[in-house]
Parts: sequence; structure tokens; C-alpha cells
Amino acid sequence: MDDRHAGNVVLLRVACVSLLIALVLAWCLSLSLGLRLPFLLEIFKDTDRLLSAHLDFLMMTMLLLGFYHLKIPFPPAARWGMAIGSITNPTVFLIQAMSPTLASPLFLVFIYTSITVTTVGYALAAIISLRSTLRRAA
Repeated sequence: MDDRHAGNVVLLRVACVSLLIALVLAWCLSLSLGLRLPFLLEIFKDTDRLLSAHLDFLMMTMLLLGFYHLKIPFPPAARWGMAIGSITNPTVFLIQAMSPTLASPLFLVFIYTSITVTTVGYALAAIISLRSTLRRAA
């Protein structure tokens, strides 16, 4: 691995964790919607939000893998923003699936912090990636 790209391994690691979470949530969806298992329906009161969490974890997995495979050295703010946001953003849906009426100020802080961190990380990575395409070949 190119030493300049070595720090991006966090993107691959978080992508793997995100994919594993998405797979677990797929089973939770199948067992709660398909078999209507009471204990899962008790845990996941809003299955639409559970589906949103599952899909968001999958989307974040794809984004992380895509940016990782660009092999562009991203600064820590971009790497960690993408990594942290890729777990926390879908977690918002997961929490809402379990507690649909949760409206505490602390949860709102979590939501907006997650959105901000994710936006900063992915925006930096997108700008750096775009700039890498505009450089003149030497």
C-alpha cells in the first residue's frame, strides 16, 4: 500500500463494520416483517425506520469503499468525518426505529452533530477528489 494512502485504511475498516451491521439489520427486517416475531417487533417499533437504517448503512458502505479505492490521500478531518458519520447517521434511523417518539434535546444534538461531521468529511473528500482530476499531468 502506498504510504500516502495508508491512513485511509480506516475507511475500509468502517466500511466492513457498516456492511456487517447492514447484514444484521437485514435479518432483523426479515424476521420482524416476514415472520412477525413478537420480540423483534417489540424492539423495532417502526420498521420503516429500520429499513431506512439498513439502506443507509449499505449506502455508507458503498461510499466508504468508493473513496477508499480512489487511493487519494485524504487528510484526517476527511477520513474521520466520513468514518464517524457513516456509523452515526444510520444510527439515527436505528434509534428512531426503536424509539419513534424520542425527542430529547440530547438526541437532537446527536443528530445535528452527526449530520455536520458527515457533511464535513464527505465534502472534503469530494472536493479533494475533484481537485485531483483537475491537476495537469506532468
